[in-house]
Amino acid sequence: MSVPIQFDAERAVVLSGGRSLVFHCHFYNCALQRAIEEGMGERAPKVLTEGAARAIHAQLTGLGDAIEDIPAFAEAAFRELGFGLLDLSGVGARGGAAKVQASHYAMGWTAVHGPRETPACFFPAGFIQGAVAVAHGLPLESVTVEERGCYAAGAEDCVFDVRVSEGEVAR
Repeated sequence: MSVPIQFDAERAVVLSGGRSLVFHCHFYNCALQRAIEEGMGERAPKVLTEGAARAIHAQLTGLGDAIEDIPAFAEAAFRELGFGLLDLSGVGARGGAAKVQASHYAMGWTAVHGPRETPACFFPAGFIQGAVAVAHGLPLESVTVEERGCYAAGAEDCVFDVRVSEGEVAR
């Protein structure tokens, strides 16, 4: 499965699902994340996660019916874009647990800044949130994702708890 990517030569941008797609290395991503964390303090995780969730939700929604199996597509896209190995097999319409091996953010953070005391994978958490919402026809706000184990904080892999608000009807 390949990520449908187009190049708009007129605007000199890469697109996926009609949305801009930008590639950065772990040095850039971790420097940006660190600046946001230092500048925003305890508000940073929510801002970083929500930003990723909205972007992924918009991209997957923009791809529309072209994707038959959204969880499988999300796993492939995550891998092909260099973010690590995402496993959504433990997540259904009511939530569950997702896992990321070789997380770009956790491994990048550790390589650049050393270990952390707290999880580092805000982008993957948002990615998972957006993908789960689209996969199950849920409002983005009804899905929450919290990282309970992070490679950057000493865990073997990055593990995320995915929760769906009570009363939400999934397709």
